[in-house]
Amino acid sequence: MRRSPRTISSASFLDAEPVARWLSVVIVLAAVVWFAADLRSLYSDFQEGEPLEGLEALNAFLSYGALALTAWRSTWASIFSITCLITSLALGDYGSLVTGFAVVTIAVVATASAPFVKTHMIVYGIWCVPAYLRRPDEPNIFIGLTGLLLVSFVIGAAVRYFTQQRRHNEQQVRDLEILNERLREDERQALARDLHDVVAHELTLITMQTMSRRRSGNVGELHQVLETVEDAARSALHELRVMLRLLRNENEGEHPRDVTGAGLSIGSLEHVVTSLAASLRDLRFEPDLVLTGDLEAMPTTVRGTAARILQESVTNIIKYAPRGSGCRIEVAADEHELRLRVLNPMPRSHQRTGNHSSELSSGLGLRGITERVSLLGGRAESGPQDGQWVLDVCLPVDGRDAL
Repeated sequence: MRRSPRTISSASFLDAEPVARWLSVVIVLAAVVWFAADLRSLYSDFQEGEPLEGLEALNAFLSYGALALTAWRSTWASIFSITCLITSLALGDYGSLVTGFAVVTIAVVATASAPFVKTHMIVYGIWCVPAYLRRPDEPNIFIGLTGLLLVSFVIGAAVRYFTQQRRHNEQQVRDLEILNERLREDERQALARDLHDVVAHELTLITMQTMSRRRSGNVGELHQVLETVEDAARSALHELRVMLRLLRNENEGEHPRDVTGAGLSIGSLEHVVTSLAASLRDLRFEPDLVLTGDLEAMPTTVRGTAARILQESVTNIIKYAPRGSGCRIEVAADEHELRLRVLNPMPRSHQRTGNHSSELSSGLGLRGITERVSLLGGRAESGPQDGQWVLDVCLPVDGRDAL
């Protein structure tokens, strides 16, 4: 059964940290062995004709009893040891007291509360005076007892310091483990977002291209579909290769991974937007592009995040918007923020419910967008408005240096 930890700085005067289990066993065994040895010595003296001193036996019992109590709680051992101080003064013999005197002091200084440590040292220090007066012909007794008290205090203070340092280091290790787990979770989330963006967009293009023209008899149109499918497959393969290179570099410790998942190889943001618009036109949508400001002046992380958000938005248009409908993509950049706004018609069956589901939906797209935006401290809003699905994203730029 594990004992609950106590804090040294507890408000309770009598509170103290428990001694380690193995050390408790050692202390108790040592007390029993030393007490048995003292009793044997007393018994040998008795057999040789010397009278058996009951007070000496009591003093030995109390001394080693106080020593054994440190295995439970040092404060109670200190209080109990006062009886040993009294009996030792009555006998004028401090031999049996020395071990318990030192061990109890070390334990109190190492584990008890600061007020109790002060009280213990004062009581023990005051006791050294009558102990000397009891045998004034031996001045070394006072020097020996006070020296033992000071040495025990120094040892206890050292144990206390190193115990606190160990506890502090253990807490730091726990904090680092928590931080490491959070970073690993962030990286798992970033990897999930990147895999979703890389795979979902290109596979959606391939699926929709093949579904829309699988019954077409126009050879030229079918060749165009094959070219689009080939381009989409090549693009997905390229992105996956870039991702694998990043992961290998990360494992080798050469390059830390950007947990924002800003993008793998985005190139020009304007080129990304125009390529996405071309994909929409290939699928017979009518995209309307509005680009404002210097998009390439945005920090790399912001541009990468914007590219991934636009890619996911176009994927959603392909999945959900009626074929042949118009859509609008607005990208506006200034010195403070990059704003994205994507509008597309909703199917009539979804306009009343606002439900944006489909058999092609994974439910991860909007979630990934929200996570990406929150990592940059921006905001994202999406939902049906007047029969259209609207995505409005604002990415802050202030204070962000281009990477």
